[in-house]
Amino acid sequence: MIRLKAACLFAGVCMLAQATTQMHEKVAATHVLYQQHTRKKLPTTDREAYDYCKQHKHAFIAIVWPIAQGNGEEIREIFKHYGKIIYKKQFFFDHKFAYKILKKAHPLVHDMDEHVDWYFPVGTYEKPARIFVLEFKNAETAIACKMAVRQIFKMQYRPIHVNDVHYETVELAEFFFT
Repeated sequence: MIRLKAACLFAGVCMLAQATTQMHEKVAATHVLYQQHTRKKLPTTDREAYDYCKQHKHAFIAIVWPIAQGNGEEIREIFKHYGKIIYKKQFFFDHKFAYKILKKAHPLVHDMDEHVDWYFPVGTYEKPARIFVLEFKNAETAIACKMAVRQIFKMQYRPIHVNDVHYETVELAEFFFT
């Protein structure tokens, strides 16, 4: 009888050890999958950037307007401090596109022609805007980042626009990347 109990106890310990080993293997495999997921390739084309923006609710579009030239390294450091740079491109505006994008970025502005002239004074259309796809934890972090960039240029809110909500990210991504 004692041998039977010992055999059952030994079998139970073996089954428990096997289950524990299997659980550790599953956890290790999950960890590897998570590491692979977090190291996904960043977008390298406009289409990939557009898809990224649609799929990631923490993606934001930052527009460094042509009026704010220079300070590229400082801007990148601020972006990295507050979040992650996912994609970058340059974009040249003409008056028509400047009007359209400013209307999208500032829908409540009624005197848009004056607004366009304020953002794009004479000679500005020859300079590129810098368009970034950024990833932030939340909208509050995006706002703090935008304020930090504005401090570099001392031009009120003209140097940069960062959208506020995800549907705006998708709209701006469609405008710039499709």
